[in-house]
Amino acid sequence: MLGERMALFNTQSGGDVSAGGTCHFFKAQDGCVALNLARDEDFALLPALTNGQLSSESSLPNNAFEGLNVAALVSRGRELGLAISPVKGANLANSQAIDDWVTITHAGKPPTAATPAKPLVVDLSSLWAGPLAGSLLAMLGAEVIKVESTNRLDGARRDDSDKTREKEFFDLLNGEKKSFTCDFTSPNERQHLHKLIECADIVIEASRPRALKQLGIHAEKLVAAKPGKVWLSMTAYGRYTENTEATIGKEDLETENIIGFGDDIGVAAGLSALMEIAHGRPLFAGDAIADPMGGLHGALAAWSCWVQRYEKGGGMIDLSLYRVLRFALSQDPLLRDLTKVSTHDLKNRMIEWDTVIGKSDDTLYPLRKAAKTAPKAGQDNDEILRKLDAY
Repeated sequence: MLGERMALFNTQSGGDVSAGGTCHFFKAQDGCVALNLARDEDFALLPALTNGQLSSESSLPNNAFEGLNVAALVSRGRELGLAISPVKGANLANSQAIDDWVTITHAGKPPTAATPAKPLVVDLSSLWAGPLAGSLLAMLGAEVIKVESTNRLDGARRDDSDKTREKEFFDLLNGEKKSFTCDFTSPNERQHLHKLIECADIVIEASRPRALKQLGIHAEKLVAAKPGKVWLSMTAYGRYTENTEATIGKEDLETENIIGFGDDIGVAAGLSALMEIAHGRPLFAGDAIADPMGGLHGALAAWSCWVQRYEKGGGMIDLSLYRVLRFALSQDPLLRDLTKVSTHDLKNRMIEWDTVIGKSDDTLYPLRKAAKTAPKAGQDNDEILRKLDAY
């Protein structure tokens, strides 16, 4: 699953530009940063990021930020809502090993009556990590409803005229789900959304908590209100500052408000610093690596919490994509103690993997294929609203 999008899109990782083409490395005054300009509106923030040194139309050479300090650049960028991470370099040795990749708070009560064997999952997420978790739950037998705003559909959605394989990837992640759309700005339609979320056994979301609260959606209250309810919150660096305080500093924004995408989170976790040790310069590892890793771990956490609902009650799951990657690194004996990483051993490891990647084809690991075409946006609205009326 980690490489299936690259295989579909015929792209490559291991370069100084991400496989998706939006994340780049830039030299700064005292190090290097990775900046992911994945959204059109990100370019409009460049003047504020550089104190007017760059315009929103500026091309970005590798040395665009060479007069700026890494810490100040990262702090300012995150304050503006940009996905930016430092390449840890020598500081990688100071990173702490992480053993707890997820935090589960069993805030709800165990159900006293029998609950459905197949949970109802409401998937509020988009793009890759959350939808992957939802698709895996669907494979386990859950009924999954994908929710989108009529004003802003999932950015990964493609119509039948799409000539790339992006639609095929969207089908892979969403083909087993039903589709529900509503206007988040309409009070009446928001009521439908609230009721759907209240009915759900498992909720998947990858939004900043304040964004949901602005819609009147309070995760903790909803978990407490329905016995056995599971809420999977997937964020870049975690919902609670104390979980990642050692990672990005007490002085930074609350971690739940920091924007991050798969590639820049991978850089923050230290993957590119390890690539630099092996190859002499920072490179991207995998394709938006935090997304598929987060989706796999998110599905595991949500399903585990669900099957333990009678013993432990519902649960608030705080899953940080950053912590998932740090945990994965810590499971490798070679990388467990980052103060003692052997350059020789790491280079040999990279050579072995390069050999494997060079032989990658369907016979090495058969690619998954979408069982169904993803429903059109809102295709199942009438059916879902009828069921809501029955609750």
